[in-house]
Amino acid sequence: MGEGLSLLKKKIEDLFGEEPLNEVDEELFKWLMFAYLDKGSGMKDLDGLNFELFKEKLTLLVDAIYKLHQERTGLEKL
Repeated sequence: MGEGLSLLKKKIEDLFGEEPLNEVDEELFKWLMFAYLDKGSGMKDLDGLNFELFKEKLTLLVDAIYKLHQERTGLEKL
């Protein structure tokens, strides 16, 4: 098994622990599967500085996506 795959396996075990998954872990697992299926694989080409910038912007994007879904849920309840 490659070193990258071993590191990923260890991180997955650390993040998710034992089943059953809670709702946070279930959502994280969906994001993991998205990435594992080679979506977003272009980030491998980022240098260290740009990877740090990517992570910062990803946090902002996740916040915006969360708020969007909260607003949509609120509208559906009306």
